[in-house]
Amino acid sequence: MSASVPFAEMRKMLDKCAPGYTIRLANHSHVITYNNRVYPSIPKFDKIEIGHIRKMARHFGILDCAKKFGVA
Repeated sequence: MSASVPFAEMRKMLDKCAPGYTIRLANHSHVITYNNRVYPSIPKFDKIEIGHIRKMARHFGILDCAKKFGVA
């Protein structure tokens, strides 16, 4: 089983590393938009696996900042 982070912690990281991001709830996942890029596959669970967050951070170009928060 992979390490996971509470959804609230991921949001705190996004507040600092991706100002202006938006999250909307889709049928099967959360869709996060930042800087005209869309990441459509963050699971709807309270605990998010770090691999999902790391992939999203790479997609948005905020991986270095996310690592400082310990969520990626």
